[in-house]
Amino acid sequence: MHRIIIGRHGEDTMSRGSDTNTGRRRMDQAANLLVRATEALLQASDELELLEQICLIGAEADHRLAWIGYAGPPPGRKVTVMARAGQAVDYLSDIPISWNDDEFGQGPTGIAIRSGQPFVVSDTRSEPIFAPWREKAELYGIRSSVALPVGEGEQRIGALMFYSAQPGMFDAQVVGMLMGVARNLSHGIATLRMRARHQQIAKELAESEQRYRSLVELAPDAIVVHGHGSILFANHAAIHAFGASSWAPLTGRPVLDLVHPDSRGDALERLDSPPPGHILNHYRLLRLDGTAFEAEVLACSISFRGLPARLLVVRDISERTRVQETLLQTAKLATLGEMAAGLVHELSQPLNIIRLAAEGALMLIERDKANQEFQTQQFALIAEQCERTAEIIDDIRIFSRRDTTPIQVFDAALAVRSAIEVLDGQFRPDGIAVHHELPPVPLPVRGRRVQLEQVMLNLLNNAHHALRDSKDSMPADWSGEIFVRAARRDDHVEIVITDNGPGLPESMKTHLFEPFFTTKEAGRGTGLGLSVSHGLITAMKGSLSLRDSPAGASFAISLPLDLDAAGPLPLPALSPALAQAGSGDSHILVVDDEATAAQTLARYLRELGYRVSIAGTGIEAWKLFSEDPADVVITDLRMPAGNGEQLVEKLRDYDPLLPIVIVTGHLGATERVAANLEDDRCAVLKKPVALGQLGELVTVFLQPPT
Repeated sequence: MHRIIIGRHGEDTMSRGSDTNTGRRRMDQAANLLVRATEALLQASDELELLEQICLIGAEADHRLAWIGYAGPPPGRKVTVMARAGQAVDYLSDIPISWNDDEFGQGPTGIAIRSGQPFVVSDTRSEPIFAPWREKAELYGIRSSVALPVGEGEQRIGALMFYSAQPGMFDAQVVGMLMGVARNLSHGIATLRMRARHQQIAKELAESEQRYRSLVELAPDAIVVHGHGSILFANHAAIHAFGASSWAPLTGRPVLDLVHPDSRGDALERLDSPPPGHILNHYRLLRLDGTAFEAEVLACSISFRGLPARLLVVRDISERTRVQETLLQTAKLATLGEMAAGLVHELSQPLNIIRLAAEGALMLIERDKANQEFQTQQFALIAEQCERTAEIIDDIRIFSRRDTTPIQVFDAALAVRSAIEVLDGQFRPDGIAVHHELPPVPLPVRGRRVQLEQVMLNLLNNAHHALRDSKDSMPADWSGEIFVRAARRDDHVEIVITDNGPGLPESMKTHLFEPFFTTKEAGRGTGLGLSVSHGLITAMKGSLSLRDSPAGASFAISLPLDLDAAGPLPLPALSPALAQAGSGDSHILVVDDEATAAQTLARYLRELGYRVSIAGTGIEAWKLFSEDPADVVITDLRMPAGNGEQLVEKLRDYDPLLPIVIVTGHLGATERVAANLEDDRCAVLKKPVALGQLGELVTVFLQPPT
């Protein structure tokens, strides 16, 4: 209950002005004011309108003036008039009122706000604290007043004031009634403010939701929300990205329908156990028409319609991937360019042996000095050197192609060995020895073998250049050495390439894997090698790093071991006896625009007992085949009139089960044709071809199906 503060001369004045009828009338007015003020509170919808209504009700209750002031903040603590009503409203004009502890804050309003208690001035003429306002109060006929605090404690808002033309009009009972008005006003203001705040929050929430909805709908990236694997929401970009429509919507579909089989394993794992936080991954996704595209997917957990869900932001990176592949191919070709001189040397060696052996044998045959054993040795030597040449060409073919092979499990040790063999011949002329320590068992990793070979070639080339260029600055008895080691380390494969050269300056180590950074002189390095290599190894979920080494430079590759991978299956061996199973009833069509190659091949097949026809173009071959269908067709790909691919298409249309052997030396076509055509009735062989292998393959194709 509030304590009433009364001015020092208030009691006498109240006594002189009090009688039974007057007291009853004051109580009736106060009670009526409380009732009407309560009704106004219940109907109020606006704070300022409520304040004005309370002041108007106070004026109609025979008060000379009713007004409400709000307490301002420190340091000024001014009291601002918010509403007023009555005959003496002009009394408030130019009156400084505050609730500060100063001259203008010692009046009834300031005391009520500071103390939280009602303050009564029974007679303005005799109350000392009212001295600053007495003259003006007299002018407007004000003789008594009461100031009522509005709000409690730290939530005190201000004060409600009533002024009367008669002294002693505010006794304890009247003040008690009016305090009810002030308390109700306080609650009403709090309710209206809470309602206004709620409406503002609801408005801001609606605006925020609309903004975010607009952002989501207008976002260039596809945004998908799924719950327990079922799509709940997709924005316009997602509908466009996945090729959906009103008759083929995304919502309701399993999210795995949008994931390519290559990435489905990872997606299933994350569906079963969603990781915390924001996770960025690379996936191969599917549009509704079945076409695949590369994408970055940012995923996080959210609440959607009150239920747990996952939000996916999908960005199509197909174009970026194409650019990266172009960059990768550029780096590969740059490496090939640096290797060109060594490759020429590698090819010239077996070709030189072939020529020497052939011309030497011809000379001795002409002079009748070449017995059967000598001829056999020479031709075996030629065949051996041809195989060596074929291996070199095959390595170049694999490395130079644009890699579109699928991700698969391969032997990392075999890829390391292949890279060493390609470059080994280039190290020897510079007096550089390569030592390798590779395990006898496979090291299965998942990725693309040609990409690991490219990384190895780049690191070996860098070591080669560093050793060769530093030779003059090394001691006389120094010789360059490169050490390559591959081994299993727990659940990882570790490949380390170390040289005994001068090493790398500390200032360069932090920039090694940045694009276009090179330690080589102008015109010799692209600055792409280590950057591309780092990207390739990272894409295989591994790491490429520079290690501390007491001498030279040491690079380490770490790749996750594929523990679930089955070992590579050996190719079935063809029995040599099958090469003797030729039959004159079997017709073989040989197609090659190189007449010498076609005739040599035909001679070999006839010797095996087959009937052989020869054509020099695809058009001529189709004509011969139409007139006399063959049991097996052996064809080149690149020919001047009607190429081999067109011929194969016609033959497949004629007989889908017709055995076809494609022989080609074209680098790009080999992989393309192998991917598109090779099956159990079509084989692709790379030039130079081993006659024995070809003969066995023809024999297998001619065997009746089991």
